[in-house]
Amino acid sequence: MHESSLRTVLLIQAIEDSDRDGEVIPLADRADATRAALRHEPEARQAMRSGALERSVERFLTRRAERLLEHVELRSPVVSHVLALSGGASWIGAALLALALVSGISLSALDGSRRINILAFPLLGLVVWNLSVYAALGIAWIRRRSRASSGAPPLSRLYGRWIDWRARALLERASQFNAPLAAGLRRFASEWSTIALPLLAARARRLLHLSAACAALGLVAGLYVRGIVLQYEAGWESTFLGPPQVQALLAVLYGPASALARIALPATPDDVAALRWTGDSGGGDAATWIHLIAVTAALYIIVPRLLLALLATLRLRALSRAPELPPSLVPYARGILLGAGGTGGDIASITPYAYDPGPESLRGAEALLGAALGGTVRLDVRAPIRYGEEDELIDRLSRGVARVSDWNVLLMSLASTPEPENHGAVIAGVRDWLARSQRAVPLLVLIDESPYAARMRGETSFEQRLAERRRVWSDFVAGYGLRACIFDLAHLAADDTRVRDSVRAALWTPGQRVAV
Repeated sequence: MHESSLRTVLLIQAIEDSDRDGEVIPLADRADATRAALRHEPEARQAMRSGALERSVERFLTRRAERLLEHVELRSPVVSHVLALSGGASWIGAALLALALVSGISLSALDGSRRINILAFPLLGLVVWNLSVYAALGIAWIRRRSRASSGAPPLSRLYGRWIDWRARALLERASQFNAPLAAGLRRFASEWSTIALPLLAARARRLLHLSAACAALGLVAGLYVRGIVLQYEAGWESTFLGPPQVQALLAVLYGPASALARIALPATPDDVAALRWTGDSGGGDAATWIHLIAVTAALYIIVPRLLLALLATLRLRALSRAPELPPSLVPYARGILLGAGGTGGDIASITPYAYDPGPESLRGAEALLGAALGGTVRLDVRAPIRYGEEDELIDRLSRGVARVSDWNVLLMSLASTPEPENHGAVIAGVRDWLARSQRAVPLLVLIDESPYAARMRGETSFEQRLAERRRVWSDFVAGYGLRACIFDLAHLAADDTRVRDSVRAALWTPGQRVAV
């Protein structure tokens, strides 16, 4: 699914999830859009049974969302602004490029004189700055390659925060006249900010490189334009350097440009000394040095930056064509297709480990999964796996027992203390088996706090100890690249939006990166 299509789908999803009564998007419009999309993608229903978002399902969601978006934009034009802003502020890029170009032109006339110091700022400063940036980018690339994951670059975080600030300003205005719509837009902005981070990073890198190239172009253009109408002279002056040292420095700074443009540098220390400003004497004609400055800027700044911008563009194009899809998209699609008269219910296998869930907990799990996954979910409660029988679960999976399920749920108790050789072995075993299987069947690690709450409720330190237990389990499951869903299944409000969103966010589908 392309980035622009995913943005539209997630926007409509956020509005629908926040607008259950149909105030923003009437229920009749939703049903009509579903029928229209199914006429173009009739195979989407059957394709959804695979457990993954196949191309036909993605096309169905896109068609449906685009149709609904037209209705929403007619009633609320602010939606168009939020959607455009979430893709990145294009005018910001144009403004920064123009500012960089003007800054480069200004650098050419910074000192207001008609002298060009061939050893000093602005050229030497720009070259040193850009070489420092190249070194920093190389170090950052090595660090990203040496670890499984890394944070976003500072520039992309800054870019993302600016876009988030602009989006919040729009949402504040929207909330004044349409509170249900504002709730959906806020949810969309929150979800999209995480998904769009790699895209924003690529856009920020490209903007960084193009701005640096424009600054160098502005410097060169300013020198040439001023050189046409003014008489420049080139030279140098220094308190600590003599002609031999300056000759060596010129060879390093201008040597590649001299060889490429076939413009000779001063051959001897005496020639260099003749360019030294001493009082009112010294210096020489600046035309050849302006040519050398232009070629040097191209070699050290313009060409490398344009190549880096090209790489960032290719990276951005790849990310735009196939952004990472959020886990919540699968149950959302299932809910729409099931509601359109599709399959009639999914099967969720629940495998308790070291725990015998009671009827109340199982009813809570069924209600939870039905609300979060969409449609009707039928539970297939498997025989519990006892302590020390971890290998038996792997044997069951190897015999294909879980292949009849649309969802796999590992159910454990908060009352147990998680142990790597027991709980960890079960979690890793199921995760790795699903990763090797041919079907993308999602996995959910569900922790029932009902037994612990029943035993400890009433004690003065209950809330504190409950919070600590939740933290221990969350950290433990996170160590296996998954997220734990921790609920009191016996006393659960399954229709709570936060509960549903937590389940959707915790779903792990084979193919997602596992960061251990």
